[in-house]
Amino acid sequence: MSNKYDFFSFSQTKTNWSWQEILYGMENKIIDRSDVINYATRILDEGILGFDWVLKIAIADEYEDILPYIHEVINLEDSEDDSTIQNKWRYSILKELYAKKSKYEDFNEKVEEIYADFDYPEDMARFIGYMPSVDGKSMEESWQEYLTSSEAKFENK
Repeated sequence: MSNKYDFFSFSQTKTNWSWQEILYGMENKIIDRSDVINYATRILDEGILGFDWVLKIAIADEYEDILPYIHEVINLEDSEDDSTIQNKWRYSILKELYAKKSKYEDFNEKVEEIYADFDYPEDMARFIGYMPSVDGKSMEESWQEYLTSSEAKFENK
């Protein structure tokens, strides 16, 4: 992946990102350093977990390494496994893309890129144009099913 996703857009749909999720996004080039700093600035509030570390991220200068601060906040969080984090990222990206699908001339190509970027997950195959339908559902029905089931798993978590 190569920072081709607009973190600001889809971070509005999922407002409570864990720092493990943020680090995963950075390490996998879903987001970049500036996205992390902007996110830290946006959520900065005295009541948040690891306020001092988040503040250091928010005010980091151009050359300052923010990874140690991110790791300090992660140490305060409950642990999540990478596959769950990856699925949350994918869901957030797909949800935002689907919500704006009319704005994309090449919507199906974008979906196929995400499918490839996330290593061809089985639960996306039903709404990939070149994949055969195995359950007789339309691509639209498959989209709705994916979004509904993922929302139940990932919203506000």
